[in-house]
Amino acid sequence: MRTRHSLLLSCAAIAVVLGCSTVSTPEPESAPKQAAPAAVSVDTRRAEPVIEAWKFGEKPGECIDVGTHRIHSTLRDPLIRERMQIFLPTALDHYRSAIIPLPAADGPIDVYLFGTRSDWIAYTRERLPEEASMYERLGRGGYTIEGDAVLYDIGRWDTFTIAAHEGWHAYTQRVFRHPLPVWLEEGIACYMEGVRGNANGAPPTFMPWRNFERFGELRDVVSRERFVSLAELIEGTPQDYLRDGRNTLLGYYAQTWALVHFFMEGEGGRYRAGLERLLDDAVEGRISSTIWASSRAGNRNERRMAIGRQVGPAVLREYFNEDIAAISAQYEAFVKALVRRGNGERIWRGESPVLSPQASPAPAAPAPAR
Repeated sequence: MRTRHSLLLSCAAIAVVLGCSTVSTPEPESAPKQAAPAAVSVDTRRAEPVIEAWKFGEKPGECIDVGTHRIHSTLRDPLIRERMQIFLPTALDHYRSAIIPLPAADGPIDVYLFGTRSDWIAYTRERLPEEASMYERLGRGGYTIEGDAVLYDIGRWDTFTIAAHEGWHAYTQRVFRHPLPVWLEEGIACYMEGVRGNANGAPPTFMPWRNFERFGELRDVVSRERFVSLAELIEGTPQDYLRDGRNTLLGYYAQTWALVHFFMEGEGGRYRAGLERLLDDAVEGRISSTIWASSRAGNRNERRMAIGRQVGPAVLREYFNEDIAAISAQYEAFVKALVRRGNGERIWRGESPVLSPQASPAPAAPAPAR
């Protein structure tokens, strides 16, 4: 099984994600191998959860099966325990409908949600013994490994933010036959974080623009002249930015969050069709073959980088705009318009700060039947 994992930290109210995945780079002379077909779309949500005893080591817990997810938990906070049973399936519905219709996973997604950091560390040492020391140094957070999200209680707000972000990674690792480029995978995970809680235990309302933490960091990036051009942003990984310090990494995720909104709404919706095509190709396993055959993607090394490390300009050229300088300038202008004074109130309401109240983004094109 191909190992793919994503690590997420949280610092105060801001969630930070360090993601990575590895894939084999196919030889240009042969077509890339295809994974198993994507799962059919079925609703597996249970009317009532099935709860069974579960324990980690000597720590008693429970496994809560809500149909779409199995939550392996040693949680102490009853509010997180109860609301997570609604939150995770609602988030999954959002993943599958926010941009294009996407298929269901082939079974419940496993979430390990520990009540304490010490339990989380112990589990990580068992599952990832060679990498555990890195995880331990990173402070509060969680990660996704081979389609399983591994989290712990870091507070009532941050725990749900992390669950929304890592839930996207867990979903794509289970469903996408080809991984997205790192900069887009992480950007969409940030896009999926935006949410508004509702009273009396009602399901949350996911609103991609309602992400004041990412917006606040993006505003800081611009005001402090730390903005990274799109051409440079797509060349790096979260690990690269982490080496330069936490502020740079926070800026990386704020910019990838803005990039997804740019693809959805920027330039009058010009790039949304490319984003939809890319997601559909990820599900169907066509990204590698498309990049290898493309006359726009760039030279052989750029195509290898796109398929191997999932970075670089090849995917951007093929799916969005062959003129990197032009799309970089458009993205920068979009970001500067986004962070203008007064837009914070619209972000808090979950409204687009770049569209007029009368305007709406172009509707998603119907996806092929699955």
